[in-house]
Amino acid sequence: MANERTLLTYVRTSLALVGFGLALIRLHPERGGRLGYSALAVAGLVLAVGLLRFRAHRRELAACQLPDS
Repeated sequence: MANERTLLTYVRTSLALVGFGLALIRLHPERGGRLGYSALAVAGLVLAVGLLRFRAHRRELAACQLPDS
């Protein structure tokens, strides 16, 4: 279950970055536009890294399980 909690942490961080980026784009389109779009790109990157790590750890855990009796 720790693997799922870690994935949810990545998702929460990504959503926070999306909110920050959209707020910058909406409130300061001239000055905050580039930073806002950068935050959106970083949010996508964080989510992708989280998903890749989740899948890798899930495979490792599945390989270590004992066979059913």
